[in-house]
Formats: sequence, structure tokens, C-alpha cells
Amino acid sequence: MGFTLLQLQTLEGSTAQFFVLVEQAIPQMGEEEGNALVVKAQKKTFGGSITRLEKANQLPRDLLERFQALLTERNWLVHSSASDSRKAMANDSAHIGFHRRLEAIQDEAARLLKEVSALSEKYVLGHGVSMEGIEAKLAETLRQWQS
Repeated sequence: MGFTLLQLQTLEGSTAQFFVLVEQAIPQMGEEEGNALVVKAQKKTFGGSITRLEKANQLPRDLLERFQALLTERNWLVHSSASDSRKAMANDSAHIGFHRRLEAIQDEAARLLKEVSALSEKYVLGHGVSMEGIEAKLAETLRQWQS
């Protein structure tokens, strides 16, 4: 269950960051101001991020539907899974079903994270950022994390 929540939290944060990138960031705004917008966006709900992206027409219809379906599963996990979890501890078939549901959530969250990453890359490449620039920023960030 913990890994499922981690996958969802990672996707939720990346989705909020994608919203900032495509709807709020402006050229030359600077990293500090951009990061402040991301922090603010990440305080919103996952459903709110999805709704804002939908209203901004920033998600293809099929991807939007997948996000909405995952949101339903995420809400079940966060708000309603306790009784299913208790049943899973007492019954083998309930355990198998519960485990499969968690795995399906994990898998879809990972797939959607890749989709958000691809959309982000496409967006920045379409706005004049070179692949070399992306790779240089990635290398710089990794150096900072590792020092």
C-alpha cells in the first residue's frame, strides 16, 4: 500500500508541475518564481490539478479519461480502502483482489507519469528549449543533489 501511495504522490506532484509549466510559467520568469508556483500548485488536490488541465485543454481526451479513472481509484485508496484492507487480511480471495487493485493503481500511476513527462518534454521542445539544454539542466540538478 505504501508504494502505491508513493507512486500516486509522485504523479500528483508531477501533474501539478506540468500545469504550472503549460499554464502559468512565462519565458524568463526564473527558477525561484517557477518553483514558488509549483509549491502552490502542489498544495491543490490531485482532482483540482486534473480539472485545471482539462479546462486549459492541456490533456488529450484519452489521457484525461485515464487520469479521471485513476483519481477514482486514488480516492478509494485514500478514503475508503480501510474496510477492504481488513477483509483482505481475513480472506485469501479478498487479499488477492485487494493486492491486484493496488498493483493496477501503481501501474497506471507509473504509465501516466511517463505520459506527463513526455508531454512536458514535447512542450518545452516546442517552446525553443533544446534537448541539449534539457540534458544540461538535468546534469546540473543531479550534481546538486549528489553534492
